[in-house]
Amino acid sequence: MPPDSFSVPTVIAFAVLVLALAGVVILHMRVRRHLAQVSGQLVQARQAQEHLTHETSARNQRLVQAERQAQDGAKALLEARAQQDLVRAETEHLIAKRIPALLSHLRTPHVIVPGVQNQALAGTDVDKQHRAILDAFARGVRDEGERIDEAAQAVVRGAMSRVQTQALRAQDLLADLQQRYSGDEHTALLREVLGLDMYNELIIRRAQVTGIACGATPGLSRDDTYLVDLVMGAISRVENFELRIEGPANHLRRRIGVAARAAESTLFVTAELLANAVHHSHGTLKVTIAVHETNNGAAIVIDDAGVGLNEDLYARATQFLSGVHPVRLVDLGNPPRTGWAAIGRQVAHYGMQVTAKKSAFGGVQAVLSIPTALLVEMPEDSRPSVLAPEPVRATVPTAATAIRPQPVAASRPDPVASSVRPEPTAAFRQESPAAPEPRRDSAEDLAPLPQRRRQPPRAASGSRRTGSSDSAAGEVLTSPEEARKRWGDFQVGAEAGRREALPPQQHDFTEGN
Repeated sequence: MPPDSFSVPTVIAFAVLVLALAGVVILHMRVRRHLAQVSGQLVQARQAQEHLTHETSARNQRLVQAERQAQDGAKALLEARAQQDLVRAETEHLIAKRIPALLSHLRTPHVIVPGVQNQALAGTDVDKQHRAILDAFARGVRDEGERIDEAAQAVVRGAMSRVQTQALRAQDLLADLQQRYSGDEHTALLREVLGLDMYNELIIRRAQVTGIACGATPGLSRDDTYLVDLVMGAISRVENFELRIEGPANHLRRRIGVAARAAESTLFVTAELLANAVHHSHGTLKVTIAVHETNNGAAIVIDDAGVGLNEDLYARATQFLSGVHPVRLVDLGNPPRTGWAAIGRQVAHYGMQVTAKKSAFGGVQAVLSIPTALLVEMPEDSRPSVLAPEPVRATVPTAATAIRPQPVAASRPDPVASSVRPEPTAAFRQESPAAPEPRRDSAEDLAPLPQRRRQPPRAASGSRRTGSSDSAAGEVLTSPEEARKRWGDFQVGAEAGRREALPPQQHDFTEGN
């Protein structure tokens, strides 16, 4: 076979082989490319699956978290509703219980304001806010109460000032009537005038104490006045004083008076203490009063055998009588008892002191202490009133002296002066036996205060000294006891006239305290 014919098939075969190889290579490449694509897709699918798995896991976590949050929200909602119900119940307790209790506490401090209803709220913001509400409410009520009380006190002060002014004018008119119709032919009229005068005096004192309790002044002014005269004036301001008050016992040793600025206040305080003692004592029990000199001034001691006071009333009396704490009209009760409040205002203003304690008779002993700064030494040329008691002697007189009073000259230490003293004239012997005794100037007297004891006429004394029994037999001796009895009978008769002129009245519940 020729070479050319051998090579052609070979070439063809080779070419076919090459083409086959090329096709295989191409196919292999295509397969590899396809495999690469499939592998890439598989990777993408895996990645997508992983991403989907992660998202599914995250979604599940979010779902669990959402479920947990929903549960927590529901629980918080329940707790919020429970807390809201608790706060609502506590607020209702605040409105229904605590605020009314606070109002009662502001009126009567012994009422206790309750705390929170649920102790779980103690110390929380709700408790603090409720306390702030109560404090603000209390301040508002106090401020408004003080404003209203001040306005009411101003009204009462103005009204009592007018009443007191008119009553004082009526007192002047009644005094003028007593002077003009003091004769025996006007006895019935004088009895009526005396009854009206006592009524008017009680009106003045009631208007005065009401005004002073509301911040007014006593409304009267005096000069420097003997302390015993102020006590006598205070006694005369009490109804039925001659039957209910015993005294005063004058234990002063000097001519002690009260300065003009505090004279009326001292009289007022003493009168109110006496009225309070008489008001709380039985009609047959007497109130005693005594005047003493102390190291720090003077003291007026008032004892009664009345019903006394319990511990709460003693505490109330101490609070009012000290004058330290402000007093409102609502604190005076119904009907209002203004005595202690008015006394406290005067005591605090002038630096005096009033103490109340249980007396030896089971009642109350009230002591008015007047400091030395308010006392004055009265001048020698002045004298207390004729009704003022003389000082109580430090020593008890002997039996002979008590049975037979001696004349003034017999008590003097100089016998020569007594023997040469001329006998009193007939004109002096004809003097009324009840005439007041001249002031003793003996060194044995306890104080320079004038002595008011009444002595027998000096003519009878002189006849006894000279031994003239005939002259002595013709004289009617008047002892101090007889003179005192006559004066007492006169006072009793005058008071009986007052009582007959006054119609029967119901008990005055505004007296005392």
